[in-house]
Order: sequence, then C-alpha cells, then structure tokens
Amino acid sequence: MKEIKLSIITPYYKTLRETKELAKILGPQLTDEVEWIIIDDGCHETALNKLPAKIIHLDHNSGCASIPRNVGLDVAQGAYIGFIDSDDSISNQYISTLLNKINNEQFDYCLFSWRFKNDDLGPVIIEDQPPSWNKSIWNCIYRKNIIGNTKFDPTLSFAEDAIFNNQVRKGVKTNITDILYIYNGNRKGGLSWKQGQKNKKSA
Repeated sequence: MKEIKLSIITPYYKTLRETKELAKILGPQLTDEVEWIIIDDGCHETALNKLPAKIIHLDHNSGCASIPRNVGLDVAQGAYIGFIDSDDSISNQYISTLLNKINNEQFDYCLFSWRFKNDDLGPVIIEDQPPSWNKSIWNCIYRKNIIGNTKFDPTLSFAEDAIFNNQVRKGVKTNITDILYIYNGNRKGGLSWKQGQKNKKSA
C-alpha cells in the first residue's frame, strides 16, 4: 500500500446535490496516494456512503465547520492536508497539480489560485499572498507536521479559518498560479450566506 501523500477534508451539512457534483469531478482524480474524508455533521445522510470517500457520521450537528474539520484532522493520514467545502468544486487538474507539487518541491504550505462559480466575478490569481479579504483554508494545502496539534476553534462559526491560518501558515511557502478551486460562496443557506444575512440585520 502506497503512502498517503494528500488528505482532503470535507465537512458536510445538507448539501447532497452539490457534494454529489463535487464527487463527479474529484472521484476520478483520486489515486491510492490520496484520501478523501467527508464528515457528516449530524445529518445521518446514508447516500454519502456511496461516494469514493471515507465517511464519518457524527451523531449530532455541531453547528459549525470547526468540529467536523477537527475530526478530519484527527483521522487524516496524508503528509499534506487540504480542505474542500461540500458545496464548492475544483478543477479537473486539482489532484494531479497538487501531487506534482508535493513530489517535486519541499514546502510547508502551498497557496493556489481560485475563481468564483459566478464567472462574471473573475478569477483570484495568487502569485504571492491571497488578498487581505480572503482568509479561507480551501486555497491552500498544509504539511501535516506544520499543523501539528493545531485545531479549529469550536466556539466559532465564522472566521475560524483566519485564526487557523495565522497559526499554521508558517515556514516555507510556495504557490500555484493555476486555478484549482471553484468557490460557491453565495449558496443560499451556506455559512457565508448566513453571515451576510446576519450582517444585514445588524446594519
């Protein structure tokens, strides 16, 4: 059995249609050096068991992405760890590009470019650092050793990515300017959408 080079962690909450679409793109890219871990956050969604991933069903909904991500970190075996949200997507070269980087370069974390699902908003090309407003974890893979025992704060349901990144984006950085991730941040019901509604009410 080959060494796992890349673990992909996906927290899941009531996004079955989008997650199945993600599986159509990610599934054919998976190799015996890559594992996909989906953490079902209390939905008891048995349809996930048919996907080409290790499925972990949590008994109760945690109310945030931090706890399922932490569960994923606890079981991940890869030398590097990446994150894909269950309602987002990726390019057809996502896995091959990342494995090529892992196989040919020594680094602690690697940032890569992405675009919105709405093409009108244009791509975000990361040649050095991401824009200041982008604090997400899904535009990066991290060496597992550099993460260590660091976990996401389970008391936070928003901006937990920024705190995690401040702790683990250290050491040797590299970049991939290719667009590997497709962000569906405006999905109604998603965390970004919920936060936007909250901001409107408090304005």
